[in-house]
Amino acid sequence: MSGYAELSPAEAQELMQAEDACVIDIRDGNSFSSAHITGAIQLDQTSLGPFLEATEKDAALVIYCYHGISSHSAASFFVDQGFSRVSHIAGGFEAWQQQVLPVEPS
Repeated sequence: MSGYAELSPAEAQELMQAEDACVIDIRDGNSFSSAHITGAIQLDQTSLGPFLEATEKDAALVIYCYHGISSHSAASFFVDQGFSRVSHIAGGFEAWQQQVLPVEPS
């Protein structure tokens, strides 16, 4: 068992609307600046430590990357760090955009 859920873009959007989910973009900073899921934060090596310290372990986390591949590893990492409500978006940002769901430039 992986300890995290795989959500379609539509399911992820439903979760984000129903709860105060923390949406985490693990793509590079330039990609995040160009466009990202509305309300997402971008985590990198610098911001990861403070995020882990400040975030409640029962917070709902929705993680995404470019195509939904790297987010598997990231989701596993967050489960290993003690987070209990972790999910990732199948197909990543690419699938999100194909569904024409909300994005914003930063």
